[in-house]
Amino acid sequence: MSSRYEGMSAKDADDLMVGIIGLLVADAMDEARAMTQEEWDVRDAAFLPHYFASAIFYAVKNRLRDAA
Repeated sequence: MSSRYEGMSAKDADDLMVGIIGLLVADAMDEARAMTQEEWDVRDAAFLPHYFASAIFYAVKNRLRDAA
């Protein structure tokens, strides 16, 4: 199984990692913006922070695992 970072310079791989995190955050923000007030009110307050933290953690972990 090849790495998505294979053959990239460290800077390009880091830029890709930041881009992946950015896409995940943008997707979660779009989902939150689309919610009605009722949906927002019943949403677990810890969901978005946990989602963002998990996205960042796993993107960094995968990047470090595949670091050249």
